[in-house]
Amino acid sequence: MTTQQDFGDWLQLELDNRGWNQAELARRSGNTTAQISRVMTGEQHPGPTVARKIARALHVPAEEVFRRAGLLPTTPKQPEGTEELVYHYASLSDEDRKRLLIIARSLHEANVGQ
Repeated sequence: MTTQQDFGDWLQLELDNRGWNQAELARRSGNTTAQISRVMTGEQHPGPTVARKIARALHVPAEEVFRRAGLLPTTPKQPEGTEELVYHYASLSDEDRKRLLIIARSLHEANVGQ
């Protein structure tokens, strides 16, 4: 089970990786700085609305933030980047999705033959 502090630690790492502080996340997400601070210290559990806004600001799938916040159950371990790949895939045009599938099939076939 994910604790609130685990979520705060994960969120701090995400901010550090982007060079953001809590105020920048608040500005980009539309949450207040106080909300972000309370969530990061574990004083407040992020609800679905706050989590969705954080996901949008970080450009990560909402499901990832929901899972890390303990709002969704954990899933069996997927290779790193799987959720992000699905997130970006869904935002592509139909033509680009077709091209990406061709690339993925080609890579898979090349690896199966090894």
